[in-house]
Amino acid sequence: MPATRLRPRYRIITTEPPDEILIKIQDKLFERDIPVTGQIAQEHAFIRIPEKDQHYWSPELHVWVRRQEDETIIYGVMGPKPKIWTMFMFFYTAVLTLWFFGNSYGIIQLWLGMKAPFLWSIPLGILGLVFVYGAAQYGQYRGKEQMIILKQFLDEAVKNN
Repeated sequence: MPATRLRPRYRIITTEPPDEILIKIQDKLFERDIPVTGQIAQEHAFIRIPEKDQHYWSPELHVWVRRQEDETIIYGVMGPKPKIWTMFMFFYTAVLTLWFFGNSYGIIQLWLGMKAPFLWSIPLGILGLVFVYGAAQYGQYRGKEQMIILKQFLDEAVKNN
């Protein structure tokens, strides 16, 4: 999984029908001694680390299985809990919005020959983006082992014959 992806994605292509894939995942979830929990809903599977082993940065795996022509495609998206993901998207949006309006106001002041203290929003906005991105990368680093566990679970469930 590349380090620059905020929400790593991957896909598995198989010839088995989607229902059989979901049943395999469901059966694997009921096994004893597995390090994950989860649930199946229609063509989706939500796989998580058990609550007792979770920390703030623990990832979740959202899987959806779709039939496309004569093959089945299993899509997986790894990411933080929805509340953490929403918080990061809020921070990205807030920093970018403030950066954009600060830049616009500062450039207009500069063009009008006025003092332009809002031009400080350029380096501050970049610094804010670097900080939020760095926090996201730190979270991925902290959750890396659990991401591997989730990915291995899916691989074993799908490729189990």
